[in-house]
Amino acid sequence: MGLMQAENGSISGQQGRQGRRTIWRETWKDIQNILTWIAFFGIALFCLFPILWGVRTSFAPRYDSGLIPSQFTIEHYRALFQRPELYIYLRNSLAITAGTIAIAAPVALLAAYALARFKFPGRQFGILFLVLPLLPAVAILVPLIAYMNRLRLYDTYLAVIIANTVFNMPFAIWMLRNFILANPYEIEEAALIDGCSRFQVLWRVAVPMMAPGLVAVIIFIFINSWNNYMYAFALTSSPTHRVLPQGVLSFLGVWGTYWGGLCALGILALIPPVVLFLLFQNWFVAGLFGQQLK
Repeated sequence: MGLMQAENGSISGQQGRQGRRTIWRETWKDIQNILTWIAFFGIALFCLFPILWGVRTSFAPRYDSGLIPSQFTIEHYRALFQRPELYIYLRNSLAITAGTIAIAAPVALLAAYALARFKFPGRQFGILFLVLPLLPAVAILVPLIAYMNRLRLYDTYLAVIIANTVFNMPFAIWMLRNFILANPYEIEEAALIDGCSRFQVLWRVAVPMMAPGLVAVIIFIFINSWNNYMYAFALTSSPTHRVLPQGVLSFLGVWGTYWGGLCALGILALIPPVVLFLLFQNWFVAGLFGQQLK
């Protein structure tokens, strides 16, 4: 009897210890989840704080330094749209971005198709396309300016478009190449047997299958060209050829410490890439990872 009571007591003790360990593990897991979420929100707030502060300043009255504005106003945006230079900067940015996409996207498509489907000497060195974007563009900026000057293209839109096209091309080609390789070649072979030319196969068969990749490349070129400051600054000199990023810095000198107007201009420059990404985010993500949309 005494032995049975001792065994029962031992079993009850083990069950109690297991229960306490289970409760401790669940408590520790909850603490880990809470710490993870705190760290996540802390990092997200740290990254987004400049943008949030810019939005807050662009809608706050001047000289209102509180964390939350006493009232919201659009006076900074109204003052911004009354400046004629803003429309020149917007026009120039749109023209250069559209010109870069119009040249870079078709050329990258043809180069990527050749790299993916044709065999030619040097094809194995295509991986070098991934190295070229890593090179600092500022290292060749002076020779580039001299080259454009010799071609009589300095201080023209075409010079900036060519520079943007050249420096966007490597990554665009590599993205499209991977997407073409992911498509089944048997479909293209069937089209060739049916009498299609290579160009018809590319246009009627390959392009529809790789539409997400093409959209991803166009968005990539748009964002890079729209945000680029260096090539426009180096290859143009007249104020009428300035793009929007240059305009932000030029307003910094003209407006001094008028932070509301400067933040409003920054938010205005931020809108097109963000809206474009939100509209085509599924295509962009599918294109980056070589997926087909369902």
